[in-house]
Amino acid sequence: MGVNACQHVAVRVSEIERSARFYLDAFDGRYLTLPFEVDGPQMEGLFGGHAGLRVKVCLLGFDQGVVELFQFLEPVNATGPEDPTRSMIMHWGFQVDDVVASLARVESLGGRTVQPLMDWGGANFVYCYDLDGNIFELMGSSVDDTVRRTLDLFPDATPPAS
Repeated sequence: MGVNACQHVAVRVSEIERSARFYLDAFDGRYLTLPFEVDGPQMEGLFGGHAGLRVKVCLLGFDQGVVELFQFLEPVNATGPEDPTRSMIMHWGFQVDDVVASLARVESLGGRTVQPLMDWGGANFVYCYDLDGNIFELMGSSVDDTVRRTLDLFPDATPPAS
């Protein structure tokens, strides 16, 4: 069975057009779908049976992977910075060629850092808030490189050979 755990991430936003512009501009993305409204029993079932649920959705594509934005129109859900120790989704990551330049771009578009730029075994990374307080990470290394660096720093985390 082929599995892609990075197929897409869904993000709650307060103003879908504003948030789409942020991600498209920050990461040179493209619309895969323009924002569209969805309601009715099928959507209500997906989100716990909330009668009258109405959402606006769009899909944004990047070199690899997709961000799916959700704006809840009815009922309106407040959004704001989550405490990452209490949030069900703590963050998601964007692999970028230049973390410092990407961070400058994110900040110029209204995003902000959670903490200062850090080093992970020779690779830069930083956690950022988007315009609605969702947390994402900018990483300057591939998944394979990140795993290698992690195992170099924490050799007891090495899984048994399969």
